[in-house]
Amino acid sequence: MNVLIVYASQFGSTRGIAEHLGEALRTRGVAVHVAAADAASQGNVEPFDAYVVGSAIHGARWLPAAREFLELRGKSMADRPVWLFSSGPIGERYVHLEQPEPKDIPGIRRRLNVRDHVVFAGAFDRKAADFSGLGWMERNVASRFLPEGDFRDWDAIAAWAATIASELSLGEVVAVRRK
Repeated sequence: MNVLIVYASQFGSTRGIAEHLGEALRTRGVAVHVAAADAASQGNVEPFDAYVVGSAIHGARWLPAAREFLELRGKSMADRPVWLFSSGPIGERYVHLEQPEPKDIPGIRRRLNVRDHVVFAGAFDRKAADFSGLGWMERNVASRFLPEGDFRDWDAIAAWAATIASELSLGEVVAVRRK
């Protein structure tokens, strides 16, 4: 199996999740390529058997780069399995609450063969954050009000990767491509 993992990350947390998923899949014998959504939008997704696509959540939506990737490359992915993840909640007050799906997910489910969508807690480090791509309001909120810390559950991320690897090893990808 050859899997493409695509991510859109504002401050690096989602990239870290994508890289961890990639490593966890590799340890289970899956060939993996991890790419940022803006770079993947320019490439060919045809050689891959399956896809994992993730994005940070801002304002209950995926980042534009993830949405644009799916808009540009979604048709090429439609006959293969896709797993989605979102990275969003940070702060002790929020990470343990039930998380709603971002507004973009139902539309993605209608267009693609989505096997699963999960929401993982994120991370934020104010000192390491690059605010250059943000507008005044976003920069103000992020620099003053976002709770700092790493709230990602690495064991849950690895367990989800194991589930994906298990589904891939069952030959479900071949069955999907033959429909």
